[in-house]
Amino acid sequence: MASAEKVRDNLFFISWCTGNSTAANGLVTVTNLPNVFTSCQLNYSLCGTQLNLELNFVLSKTIKPKKLETISILATNDGVKQKMILSGKNWKTSWTRQTQTTRCAYGCQPHSIISFDLLIDLTPNLALTVTKGAKNVLDHILNLWKTKTLSDVTFRCSGTDIKAHVMIVASCSPVLAAMFANDFKEKTEKVVEIKDITANTFSRLLRFMYVGDASLDTVAEEEICELLVAADKYRIDTLLEDSALHLSQSLKVENASRFLVLAHLHNSSVLHEKTLEFMSKNSKAVWSRKDWMEIIKNYPELCFQATQFMLGL
Repeated sequence: MASAEKVRDNLFFISWCTGNSTAANGLVTVTNLPNVFTSCQLNYSLCGTQLNLELNFVLSKTIKPKKLETISILATNDGVKQKMILSGKNWKTSWTRQTQTTRCAYGCQPHSIISFDLLIDLTPNLALTVTKGAKNVLDHILNLWKTKTLSDVTFRCSGTDIKAHVMIVASCSPVLAAMFANDFKEKTEKVVEIKDITANTFSRLLRFMYVGDASLDTVAEEEICELLVAADKYRIDTLLEDSALHLSQSLKVENASRFLVLAHLHNSSVLHEKTLEFMSKNSKAVWSRKDWMEIIKNYPELCFQATQFMLGL
């Protein structure tokens, strides 16, 4: 059963619990917000450990027209949040589930209870979605990043010094927090040498800690890959997820093998799943490439997993 409610103007919450279902797929129509949605359907499918969710809706004529690309939808299953990606006129996302129960006739293993929570934001604009007081706080923090007022730590990257504030970066990165809390030389010298990340990428990483935005729409694919690696190293999970989502939207035969290895090495379940899904649809083209041969040679376990997925095993 699914239900929807209005949180505030242009922000809506949908909850769907399938109950004790053993079906490998399910479909439900949301009907209790007719002044918002002319039609609204949720559809899930489950095979093995892969749980897929698809959303399709048509906004009511009483709602000011919105461009689909500007709508933000966040879906949650078993406490795991995923941003839904627009594909055509539908929004899609997926999860890898750890435990399954009843096996279906086709080899699928549906969970007995499946539930989803969705947050649909028709105007995902920071200026509109936070209170005036909260926005003032964000403006002050952004100003700290721009002016470096009272900065008390310097990050040195390839000869470039980037100043920052210990309390802010430590609150965002448990790795940096441990460095400054314990007796590392960085705690006393307040200078941190960054040897494996470019200055431009590390600066963007730090800016994300201040304002929660890396402006990934303006960043080249190569730098987003570097950001994902850096986010994993410093355990900035939100940036890791955002980078993975952006990369998954630019998947193609030429970069699929590289993205699969990147996701494997740097703990990105989002990019891992999206890449496997893309590979399964383009298996012949992927298998004919030299970079796939490199995966076979250097990552045999990953190759085995990807081959199983692509063959539907």
